[in-house]
Amino acid sequence: MAWTFGTHFDAILNHARRVLSNARVLRCDSSQNRAILDFEGTWGEYRIIVSEIHRVQRPVRYAYYVLNQQNQVVHAFDNSPDNLAIKLRYHQNWKAHLHEEIPHQHDADGNISLTASVMTFEQFVEWLQKHLT
Repeated sequence: MAWTFGTHFDAILNHARRVLSNARVLRCDSSQNRAILDFEGTWGEYRIIVSEIHRVQRPVRYAYYVLNQQNQVVHAFDNSPDNLAIKLRYHQNWKAHLHEEIPHQHDADGNISLTASVMTFEQFVEWLQKHLT
């Protein structure tokens, strides 16, 4: 399993090094059941933090963060189990879906909105190019 993720991680890191300044790996680790890649870099004045956890027979868990110079969230995309995102998707029936991974985004004001699907690093870069250029 590790070699498959290694190839994927190499592609992401090559892309990151092309589009981010000062890109550096914080953690790259794999085992039989999962592989983790955490890295950071800068996009103009913004600090970018990326985390992907690939698991056997489960969707990737991701977090893509844009931070300002005070390390405050400007925008973030992730699919971690977030009760507010779960409530947005399932309304009154939200408790039956606790711990479900829901793709969503956070803005600088703390607002959460659902995203259409799981985001990739490439889509995150497209968002950066569209919104922070």
